[in-house]
Amino acid sequence: MNVLILAGSAVAILTYFPLWKGIRTGKVEQNLLTWALWGVLDLVVAATIIVQGGSFLLPIAYTIGSSITAVFIAKSKGKASWTWFESLVLSLVLASMVIWYFSGGKVATVASTIAMVIAGIPQLVEAWKKPHSMPLLAFSAYLLANVLSTVGGSDWSIKERFYPASAAVYCFLIVLLSARKLWLKPTPSPN
Repeated sequence: MNVLILAGSAVAILTYFPLWKGIRTGKVEQNLLTWALWGVLDLVVAATIIVQGGSFLLPIAYTIGSSITAVFIAKSKGKASWTWFESLVLSLVLASMVIWYFSGGKVATVASTIAMVIAGIPQLVEAWKKPHSMPLLAFSAYLLANVLSTVGGSDWSIKERFYPASAAVYCFLIVLLSARKLWLKPTPSPN
């Protein structure tokens, strides 16, 4: 493991701290089930990379971050609602595990990484519709974490760079859509 991957993973974990503080103080409301499922999906990605002997630290950092977020939500007695989105993420987790069972780690890394990106599509839509509500600084930090981990990969294999590169592209799109708030006027909310 090199210094870039370590730095990227550290940045990823540190970026969760403001969210955790917001949840603890009651200023941020999140869905417990969403975060728990994201944590499981990140864990599947990490496990598929671990069995291949690849660069797993970044997905482990995201697994830890999602898990701790879920714990903070549970402790604050936050909402735990099941919607179509949680059904989607659960089906993506299960599909990734089935693919892993039948196809091996390499294909499972691709499938679970794609599942992670698909699970993030509603957030992309949110960034498009409501750029003013998106935490631009946090997603810029996640982008940095993903880029550092991508650059730190030892070779251009699936097990080394597919996950962080995919996460970097995803975060770049979120940052791009969120950055529109710098020149767009906020839309007044209906009363």
